[in-house]
Amino acid sequence: MIEEKMANNSTLESVFSHRTGHNSSQPSPFTEIRENPLKTYLLGIIISICGNFLISISLNIQKYAHMRQSQFGGSKPYYTSVLWWGGVVLMGVGELGNFAAYGFAPATLIAPLGCVSVIASAVISVVFLKETLRASDIVGGALAVMGTYLLVTFAPHTSTHITAHLVQRYAVSWHFLIYLSLEVIVFSILLYLYKRRNIKHITIVMLLVSLLASLTVISVKAVSGMITESINGPLQLTYPIFYVMVVVMVASCAFQIKFLNQAMKMFDATEVVPINFVFFTASAITAGRKSKDKVQPEANSNTYGSLAAKLMCNKPGPQDDS
Repeated sequence: MIEEKMANNSTLESVFSHRTGHNSSQPSPFTEIRENPLKTYLLGIIISICGNFLISISLNIQKYAHMRQSQFGGSKPYYTSVLWWGGVVLMGVGELGNFAAYGFAPATLIAPLGCVSVIASAVISVVFLKETLRASDIVGGALAVMGTYLLVTFAPHTSTHITAHLVQRYAVSWHFLIYLSLEVIVFSILLYLYKRRNIKHITIVMLLVSLLASLTVISVKAVSGMITESINGPLQLTYPIFYVMVVVMVASCAFQIKFLNQAMKMFDATEVVPINFVFFTASAITAGRKSKDKVQPEANSNTYGSLAAKLMCNKPGPQDDS
């Protein structure tokens, strides 16, 4: 019986080696990254940085399209401009990068990296759009970089295998239902002030964007997590909750683009992008939190501590050579 099992194992290993083109005794790079939380987090960070850089370029392209339309006095809507659609496509590519990043790292780690779009957008808007860079912008940018460094490096980051059953359980929990009810009420009040009372203050517009962004973060994390789980384990795409989250993700992204473009049309990019970053990060971290008893892990658990501590803990020591 033992010899038969050993023969079956050797057969499976030879088949796996033939299909992958690698020796089964040596794990593939994808498996090594997937099984190492530190490498997974770093991959998510790199993807998010690239995505946010593309988003900063796209926002300034859309702003330039609005400026050109106002200069030529055209009566056509901004969405008829080819240049504006180019910016939207580029934003879509950047958001896809963020979508992928949420599959590798927690929302509390990825959301603060929007600081990259703040700094890049400030440079692009000053150099190419000739907007004014004030001292307050420089101080705000420095504080954003410092805050991002503290959040990414020292905040505890926990990663959970997101399954359809887990998403369904969270969706009907009283924490989420209270949060969603409050968000709907606040959003309705802000929308009334913006549409009916015609109050075009930048704070109101950006709050509308951030409330939609919180739904985007929840749905993106759920969708990307279920796709990742389907690749690594049981198929999750047969559950209705997956398609519900896809609809929420697409709808919230579409309305985000709508309100964000209205803000870019009325205000400078050096004002819109930093405020959007602050509101988005706050809403994303708030939306990404679970119940209180699961937010902060135990100090002696392997999920506690900073990214810097994990870097130190993952360094090979003398005992690893044995």
